[in-house]
Amino acid sequence: MQRAWLDVLACPACGGGYELDATREAGPEIVEAFLVCQGCLEVRFVAGGSAILPRNLGHHLRAQGSVYRRTPLADPRIVRYVLAGLGSGVDMVPFEEVTLHYGDLACEAEARRARAPEDEALATLVASAALRGPLRRALDLGTGVGRGAFILAEHGACVLGLDRSAARVRRARNLAVTEDGFRLPWPGEARREVDLELGRLTRRGVDFAVADPEHLPLAAGAFDLVVDRGGDGHGPWGDAPRARAEALRVLAPGGLLVCVEAGSATEVGLLARHAGWSLVEVP
Repeated sequence: MQRAWLDVLACPACGGGYELDATREAGPEIVEAFLVCQGCLEVRFVAGGSAILPRNLGHHLRAQGSVYRRTPLADPRIVRYVLAGLGSGVDMVPFEEVTLHYGDLACEAEARRARAPEDEALATLVASAALRGPLRRALDLGTGVGRGAFILAEHGACVLGLDRSAARVRRARNLAVTEDGFRLPWPGEARREVDLELGRLTRRGVDFAVADPEHLPLAAGAFDLVVDRGGDGHGPWGDAPRARAEALRVLAPGGLLVCVEAGSATEVGLLARHAGWSLVEVP
């Protein structure tokens, strides 16, 4: 987690700001830390470089325990804190999902795939948004394995990608920070792999966190563009109206919302449509 996001984070329980107790850092990146709410004193943490900020942390650790057992942790306090709450739940990312969103970056032309339709649609609409003025901060709500966050960053925004799936957030962060290359299975040949051209991704200013869409751990009005996908790595939002209300809460006045079309609900303030997605200006 980059320190620049500290002034944006807010407790998902009470909305209070966080006091940081960083235990492991790498340059501007916070790799491990405790985040203590200054209002209700509830504790969240940073592990593997990503902030873990679900509303019900105990439920999250029980349901996705497999991810944290695979996450390297150095600080004994964080190890004890995380292990004490882990359950036997399994969260994983199918390689097909990663290939769908990053197969167009394959180094070898024979293995290269077209960009995923939803990523192509997002790129088109964000390019339209960028023509209206520079993007300062953008939120990719339901980021999955993170491709949308990198697309947003191409237009100069500092981007935060959120997902309920810790496994997907971990995969997205690996793509953001790895320096030694990233490999995917060759299409149709599980034992053969292909390198990705990660240099084609805009990775500067991109960060990821685990959070619930209905209880965003973010300050009001913090973003000038929000992408609401209507779902993430764990499926559709459980309470879609509440998630949309949260997306609008963290959007600055006059900000832009990119969302899956929902009939007349997207007509007011509509700026552009593409492949089932809409770009809307919110008063």
